[in-house]
Amino acid sequence: MEKGLNARFMFWTTIVVLLIVGINFLMDFREQRLQARAELKEKARVIIQQFMAMREFIACNQDRINYDSQGHFEFKHLNPAAVGRGVGQIFNQWTDYSLKQTRLYPRNAANAPNAFETDGLRRFVEDPSLREYAQEYITATGKTVFCYMVPMNILESCLPCHGEPAGQLDIAGYPKEGYKLGDLGGALSVAIPMDNFTANLQSTTLRHLAFFVILATAILAAVSFLARRLVISPLGKLKAAAVRLGRGELGVDLTGLKSYGEVRDLARQLQEMARQLKELYENLEEKVEQRTLALREANRELQAQREALHRANEELAQASELKSRFLASMSHELRTPLTSIMALSDLLLERLPPNHGQHRADLEEIKKSGENLLELINNLLDLAKIEAGRHQLNLDLADPVDILIAVEKTTGPLAQKQGLTLEVKMEDVPLIYCDAEKIRRVLLNLVGNAIKFTPAGGQVKLLATGKPETGEVIFQVKDNGIGIAPQDQQLIFEPFRQVDSSDSRKYRGTGLGLSLANELVEMHGGRISVDSEPGRGSTFTVSLPTDPRKLIATANGADQ
Repeated sequence: MEKGLNARFMFWTTIVVLLIVGINFLMDFREQRLQARAELKEKARVIIQQFMAMREFIACNQDRINYDSQGHFEFKHLNPAAVGRGVGQIFNQWTDYSLKQTRLYPRNAANAPNAFETDGLRRFVEDPSLREYAQEYITATGKTVFCYMVPMNILESCLPCHGEPAGQLDIAGYPKEGYKLGDLGGALSVAIPMDNFTANLQSTTLRHLAFFVILATAILAAVSFLARRLVISPLGKLKAAAVRLGRGELGVDLTGLKSYGEVRDLARQLQEMARQLKELYENLEEKVEQRTLALREANRELQAQREALHRANEELAQASELKSRFLASMSHELRTPLTSIMALSDLLLERLPPNHGQHRADLEEIKKSGENLLELINNLLDLAKIEAGRHQLNLDLADPVDILIAVEKTTGPLAQKQGLTLEVKMEDVPLIYCDAEKIRRVLLNLVGNAIKFTPAGGQVKLLATGKPETGEVIFQVKDNGIGIAPQDQQLIFEPFRQVDSSDSRKYRGTGLGLSLANELVEMHGGRISVDSEPGRGSTFTVSLPTDPRKLIATANGADQ
């Protein structure tokens, strides 16, 4: 780890240091070049100003030059142009500089501009506000020179030789150009060789480069030394200690490790961890033995509880089997006399004269009680079969419309007798696979409860709709009766459970109907739910799959 971390650290540190030093070197090189160029430009500017001062002096003293003491005029050919040309030639011979006065259309071919000077003169013509023009230029011999130009505008002293009228010969015998005051008359150009400049710049650059290389090397050496001493070496020792701990060597001692800051804190934490691990290891066997004994005791208790639970399950299964057999046997034994009682009640009601009102009422009460008791017995028998797993569905293709019509025929007279309105409505209901008789019993139970718990003048609705997107048929029984409290809505589907004792006394019932309905719906792979509010009525919803055979087969496979 020490070599890898040190290599990565030094690699990125070197990159950063070289990047910083390189940027600094490039900026310094650029600054040196700009400064040297500025010095060249300033030197050229001074030379030009001296030359222009000399020309101005000659121009202002033409009378003194061309007139003798007696006032006789004799042109000495020492006008500014001639003197400037002569001084430039001498200056060029004495130095390796080139000083020249030039114009686009010179009188003397020696003053003809080169490529740089031509470009500068055109710039002065295009932009009269331009006061100087400087650029590096490569001569015909391949030497690089720094060229500097300034414009020469026509002054008052220039008009006698270069003013109007154009074409008239001046004192030197040249035709005048017809210039006006302020016009561009030409330019002064100086070319300074850049050999010394380049050599000095290279020398300075090499010195700075050497300095930056030494500086970068010193920085990297210092960083490497400090990183290795303060970070890398302590981390390597910490790694070795961690490896020893991983091998189970808990006698790690880091007290003599020289470290600082976060590395020192890490060493202390590692030392503390080693101490705690050693203590835990020393007590591990004792704790393992204690845990083993506790685990054995827990396993014995768990085995005893498992055996007790198994016996309890067997007893519960036997009790459930006995209960189912008892209910089935008693149901069969009670149905025969009940059927006889109900048949005799019907026979007596047919033979009893109409004027025996009290006797007829008693017989009707006997018949009604018998019907309720028979319904209770049938429900008990069905629940017993379901719990015993002997209740089978006779699935066949059925029309929900036929089921609703059968329910309406059975419950319609009862609703009319109670002073209620029964409305049956069907919308796009497809054929479904179901046990039609059991679904009819479910709906009969729900509609019967709605009629039972709805006061006179109320309304009961039986609705059926298809949901092709989910493959279901939805049956709904709605009423505006007494409603069910929220806390009781889950209890009503449990066997022998009703809302409360007062309702049980007012509305007779056993509490088995909804429980049986829920079981029958779930056997079809469906679900039943209730949405109710006390005082506003209830809505029972039965959702059945149009083809429950796949669901039932899947459920049976999972049970097996």
